[in-house]
Amino acid sequence: MKSSRHPHPHIDPRQPENKSKPGTNPPVFAWKSDSNKDVFSLIVSRDRKFADIVFEIKNLKDSLYLPEKVFEIGQYYWKWESESSKGETFSFRITKKSVKLEVPLAKVWLDRFDSGHPRIYVDSPKLEVLKTFYRNELPSELEDLTGKAEDILLDSHEIEEPPFLADPRKDYEKFFSVWYDVLTKSRKFVREAETLAMAWMFTGEKKYGRAACQRMVSISKWDPFGSSHIDHNDEAHMSFLWDGVKVCDWIWDVFTKDERKLVIDQFRKRGEITFDHMHSRGSYGVTRFDSHAGREIVFLGLLAIVFHEEIPDARKWLDWLRPVLCGIWPIWAKDDGAWAEGPSYSQAYITIMTMFATALKEGADIDLYKRPFWSGQCKWRQWCIPFYSEWQGFGDHSEVWGSTCSSEANLLESIEHQLGTNTCAKHISEFRKRIEKLGTPEERVSRNKSSLAFLFPMKKEKIKIKKQTKMLEVFPGAGWASLRSNLDSAKDDVALIFRSSPFGSISHSHANNNDFILHVAGKAMVMPSGYYDGYGSAHHTHWIWHTKSHNCLTYSDSSQLMRSHDSRGEILNQYEDKNLVYFCGNADDSYLQVERCRRHVLFLKNTSTIIMVDESINADKVIAGLQWNIHSRDQFDLDEENRTFLLEREGSLVKGYFMYGKSSYFTKTEGWLPTMILKRKDEQWVNQYHLRFSTADMIPQVNLGVILCPEYEGLKAPVVQRELIDSAEIAHIGDDLVVINQNKREFRKDDSSDKGVLSIDGKTTKALIALKISDVTYTIDDEGVQQLGDIKT
Repeated sequence: MKSSRHPHPHIDPRQPENKSKPGTNPPVFAWKSDSNKDVFSLIVSRDRKFADIVFEIKNLKDSLYLPEKVFEIGQYYWKWESESSKGETFSFRITKKSVKLEVPLAKVWLDRFDSGHPRIYVDSPKLEVLKTFYRNELPSELEDLTGKAEDILLDSHEIEEPPFLADPRKDYEKFFSVWYDVLTKSRKFVREAETLAMAWMFTGEKKYGRAACQRMVSISKWDPFGSSHIDHNDEAHMSFLWDGVKVCDWIWDVFTKDERKLVIDQFRKRGEITFDHMHSRGSYGVTRFDSHAGREIVFLGLLAIVFHEEIPDARKWLDWLRPVLCGIWPIWAKDDGAWAEGPSYSQAYITIMTMFATALKEGADIDLYKRPFWSGQCKWRQWCIPFYSEWQGFGDHSEVWGSTCSSEANLLESIEHQLGTNTCAKHISEFRKRIEKLGTPEERVSRNKSSLAFLFPMKKEKIKIKKQTKMLEVFPGAGWASLRSNLDSAKDDVALIFRSSPFGSISHSHANNNDFILHVAGKAMVMPSGYYDGYGSAHHTHWIWHTKSHNCLTYSDSSQLMRSHDSRGEILNQYEDKNLVYFCGNADDSYLQVERCRRHVLFLKNTSTIIMVDESINADKVIAGLQWNIHSRDQFDLDEENRTFLLEREGSLVKGYFMYGKSSYFTKTEGWLPTMILKRKDEQWVNQYHLRFSTADMIPQVNLGVILCPEYEGLKAPVVQRELIDSAEIAHIGDDLVVINQNKREFRKDDSSDKGVLSIDGKTTKALIALKISDVTYTIDDEGVQQLGDIKT
């Protein structure tokens, strides 16, 4: 079906992708049909003519299939067919690097899980071992658990059914006020029941178990078809499922017979509602990719494991979930581990997935952590979320609270425990140090104890700092790059975090391809602007979604494509040697106004200088002026005549220099239009300042250079001198030389004109950028970095 071709993985979800090398063996097979009533056949062969068939599966009701057995190493071809249509033939290759992970049928899972309770994370024998461990090795942690439980006992264990929500289209603030109150209170209510349930398991004191029972009985009196129905308020619906499944598993024998019947009936109805919502209205990872569905699949899976004896349909749910949870997930990431929606949402959604992955590994001996994504996820979090971050970006909710640091440490610790590694120990330790130093909004404070952290304690090992051998790490799957001068020391780190994503500007992502964040010696000096005051609020819609709020180009105030799968970016041509780090962000498809928008990023190692060259060509018949935007929580000290600016805070500085000698002007503003919903004001919502550099003329092509020189104790910014000679923008940065070709265009192969020719070291080039660092001369163009001796002149 050629009509389904599209570069975005949510529009064309076919897996394995054509000519791919899957990271996991066997790979999941996924395709999209025009009809939701089709019955499918899936055929896999060793040859393109399908004469050497490996298998043919018929009568598939869903366009998703995960084989039980691994493939032999080699080349394969696959296609799907139905009565109404057929798919193209795709090829894939299984290599030695493909991780072998066989996932048996769901029936086998249930046979392997303990037939009694508890069964999520621990069974009775494992629990006894843990109880002995905490009594003998970590009694203070056990005291902390019971101390939290004692505090919770003082509260009411009843919760009122939530009110219905107002129509957000008529009164968003009224809607949000009730929605947010229901979310925080119901989440806290069940989460604290989990702490009570753990206290019961580890002490045997019935007061904790009975209090947890009271809470689950109280919330089970809600009408699942009422104000907490998934279609009306899915957050209230998910509050019941999120931790409630584990609570019921752990206090199973403490319920009275009538209480257990009430709770089972509630879970049965909510399970049926969730399955209908997830399966009958589109297939997760194939035809639907809504963010919240990534939580619901996990909650439904755990519900089915705990209640399958009492809910006959649970086995059917698990049969459908098997290729979803064990194959198609994650739909916002690739094997390199980066998450397209950003740090905050990745923290929540990946923590939720660890609930299922850990339960399956511990209870059924199926290790999803073998998939490459998990080790990649640890690396991405190390490189792209510095442990000293004051601001996270990119994506919704970039504030850093004490609870953020606690959750980050718990997540890294959980993954490392399951992987059997210790690579993130330094980061985990540093995040934990910040928990008490940073505040958390009152409504977000909870006395819960992380069950994954408590039930799987990490061994206390000496932190070993591994020597950093490179400064650049690129995660092309979700379009992230991280340039770090010192991963393990905040005071010595210059960190540039960059996004240009194939996943576009949908869901909790924004129209911000080629955006960047700059940390200097532990301070967030440059950041995207705005605060997450509620999904779809006026501020969220008209400020945060718009490119103007990001450190990106705009064109005569026009944004990149907002809320669009077509607004795709990518990171190209990464390069690093002893002198230079380089990569390029390609946002050509993100704007309607341009045919070319490339941001070339260079880092000169000997001076820790960042150079950005924005290469921009307007689309045919489009007249628009280029605008270079930058945002900070600190005021810009601007020198318009010399086209420079200075940012300074607590000993960290950034000196900025524009390499553009033609007519231009600056605009400085502060605050936001429209502003946030102030009822949800956060103490971290400090004022933000905005600087815009604009070309005065509507020039169809601009190659704009900007030099950013960090400075802190131990690093002195170099002296920078700039000049414009003919069409060459030239900068002397200390002893280094950078030249930007303002006449650079897309030349025909037979173009022999002198237009756009640069001369350096006696040789000529039509490259966009030429530079000389420590007696080595480089050029940069579409092919990336070349040393001058290697180029054709």
